[in-house]
Amino acid sequence: MNMIEAENTAISSIQNDLRTLGKKVDRMEGMLETLIDIYTDTFYVVKDQYVEKLQKIRLEGKFEEFSDLESLKRSLEED
Repeated sequence: MNMIEAENTAISSIQNDLRTLGKKVDRMEGMLETLIDIYTDTFYVVKDQYVEKLQKIRLEGKFEEFSDLESLKRSLEED
């Protein structure tokens, strides 16, 4: 194996390592975003009227789907 082939092999190996590290960083970023969401959610205070509405929905078995959070808020505030 001459010097150029050895360098190309080394460069190829480094490129593979960098791709692997990039994938790991992407996965770690996703995990961190999830942890931040979980941590942030612990500081939300739920209004009593929302809890009451959710309990009522659970008991009555009436379920609605909402396309976004604002639609859900409007529905909760209507009652």
